[in-house]
Amino acid sequence: MKEQQSLIPMATGEYLKSLRVEKKLSLADVAKAIILDEKLLGDLEQDNADHIAMLYRNGYIRTYARFLQVPEDEISALLVEAEAKEPGLQHIFVEPPKRSSMDKWLRASSYVLASLLVGTLAWQFTHEAVRLSQNGSRLQSNGINAEEAEEVIGTAQQQEISGPVNASIAPLGALHAKSEDGMDTAEQAWAALSKPALPDGQSSLHITISADSWVEIIDASGQELEMDLLRGGSEKAYHGQSPFKILLGRASAVRLSMDGEAVDLTAFTRDDVAQFSWPQQLQAGNEGSDGS
Repeated sequence: MKEQQSLIPMATGEYLKSLRVEKKLSLADVAKAIILDEKLLGDLEQDNADHIAMLYRNGYIRTYARFLQVPEDEISALLVEAEAKEPGLQHIFVEPPKRSSMDKWLRASSYVLASLLVGTLAWQFTHEAVRLSQNGSRLQSNGINAEEAEEVIGTAQQQEISGPVNASIAPLGALHAKSEDGMDTAEQAWAALSKPALPDGQSSLHITISADSWVEIIDASGQELEMDLLRGGSEKAYHGQSPFKILLGRASAVRLSMDGEAVDLTAFTRDDVAQFSWPQQLQAGNEGSDGS
């Protein structure tokens, strides 16, 4: 081949084709023998295989040349010729621009300002916590007792303050001051708020339902407090003027209490339905006054 190339330069594909024709082989014969696509071999002979990656193209050329019994040194020459056609590499990613000194200064200034802001907030938080702790200790040393705390809670109830107690309204020391019965101020405050004061002449009812039950509750003024099917697992509270007219569709699944005292439903229950007025003594007193 070297002598032939020195006399008549031949391309890689043209050289492989001439060897195939010299051996009187068709493209189909070669494709079947080396298990390659016939069209691919035609593209290699026509030097029209630029659409194939260089790694695979060199492999196809080497396989084809070895089948045609081309010496190994000449095969290397063929591959070199093919690699000469490979386009040069190009940069895809643009190099980032170098940061100027002004950008570096701005970034450093931002870090400093952020650090100062965080430090200031931390100092203010610590200072406020220390101040509250000192005020609480001072109040505790002055002998704040549970009665004064109850008076504060009573004033809050009169102003109809609803919702959870805000811990910031009282110093930490005052909240944890112990009373004579062993309960601290915070516990007494929560107990007082959990039992809201009712207007004069009104009472509270509390029911707990363990299974679906029909419930009707009407107070002495005729106000309908409940008339619905309550689902099992529910728990509700009502307040109004006593005595209450009460109807329970499934009495065995209902637990009833009035002003914190449990009501025994056994005497009023028939076929698991309870219908009665409570409290009984108030109703009896009302009936006696009507008869007179």
